[in-house]
Amino acid sequence: MSDQTSRSVRLRYTATGALAALAAAGAIAGTVALADPSPAAKAPCQPAATSGPGKTGASKPSASPQPFLNAVQQLVGNGTITAAEGQTLDREIVSGRVDTDTLASAGFTPAQLDAVQQALGNVKQGIAAAAAQ
Repeated sequence: MSDQTSRSVRLRYTATGALAALAAAGAIAGTVALADPSPAAKAPCQPAATSGPGKTGASKPSASPQPFLNAVQQLVGNGTITAAEGQTLDREIVSGRVDTDTLASAGFTPAQLDAVQQALGNVKQGIAAAAAQ
């Protein structure tokens, strides 16, 4: 198995796991929102009630791809990938599947694919940690 194929498989698994984590977080947040008859559940833009002075309510995990899109924006911002490559990656994320073959054919280098994998993996870990709390 070549290094490129191994990298492609790792990125595909990372992206698949990230999307699964998003779906799980969305399911948890949706279930909690449906089960909570309080007005805060009907008005998510309002802050949650606090249990004491100086304490804030825990925020619910996001069920959108926005954290992943933000990670892509950071890669564009720091020059790791170009704006056009960032748009290609954004489309992959929004479609629900990040295909490394598509990214490679769009001109991503192996170093860029590694950076993308690392960034998406970090977001996935952050979402999983937030869902576990």
